[in-house]
Amino acid sequence: MSQTALRTLEDAVAQAQAGEVERTWGQRLALKWLMHTGAAQSWQCGAFWDALVDSNAWACTAASGQDHRINTLMGMLDSWYLKMGLKPPALKLRQRWARRYAADIDMEAGTSQLPCMCNRYQPGERQRIEDHFSARVLRAYNEGPATVHPKEPGWVVRQRDGQMVLEQMTWGFPVVLRGKQGQPLKPRPVNNARFDKLGAFWKRWAAQPEHRCLIPASRYAEAVGTPGKMTETWLWVRSEPVFAWAGLWRTSDEWGDCYTGVMTCGPACKRDPVSGVIGV
Repeated sequence: MSQTALRTLEDAVAQAQAGEVERTWGQRLALKWLMHTGAAQSWQCGAFWDALVDSNAWACTAASGQDHRINTLMGMLDSWYLKMGLKPPALKLRQRWARRYAADIDMEAGTSQLPCMCNRYQPGERQRIEDHFSARVLRAYNEGPATVHPKEPGWVVRQRDGQMVLEQMTWGFPVVLRGKQGQPLKPRPVNNARFDKLGAFWKRWAAQPEHRCLIPASRYAEAVGTPGKMTETWLWVRSEPVFAWAGLWRTSDEWGDCYTGVMTCGPACKRDPVSGVIGV
């Protein structure tokens, strides 16, 4: 029974690494069982339950963000394993569980990154974006958040009728995955298109120039390290207040117009030994 409870919670943490978590009665019962056995205290279970869905509050912390949230959840699980005299799952097994909830991850691709690549960035000032890309705004929009997280609105530059236009779309393509019993889950924002998957999962959009776009940014965050020991690093272009990275966009039934960023990592990244920030 204890093994089943812990596996249920491991599955919830795997979902959290890929995006939003759909909390269930099974997860609640698993936490109650751990309290019943004495492995977990009431306040720990409450913190675990809240952290599963409180992704934005954790992600807004300046020094740790989403990775601190995952670290905390995994740390709680590890402590409960130890109290029960059980061995925590191996890192590779946890990676496999996390990839189950990321539709664009290929286990045979030869790359070891988890589904959580860039999960927040800062677009910068809208007027500066307009001037830099000589783009006109198609309609009136709110300014949007200063730091954009998956399923939030962000600025996108694309071509329309031969002109550069600036629009606001939802960050992340909605992808509907299925649970253990085959039931459809809530749509998840897949906000990063892996470069090595552009000819497979993303081909239907990447192969069409009209579905390509630019994502303006002043800087963006990357997770560095292995699960449970990750840190956050911010990247930007030293000589430019605004830059852009390649993106894809489409119109969805769930969220209207949405976009995703094409991500990879190159050798030009250099870490500042004092601040821990990477400049390109």
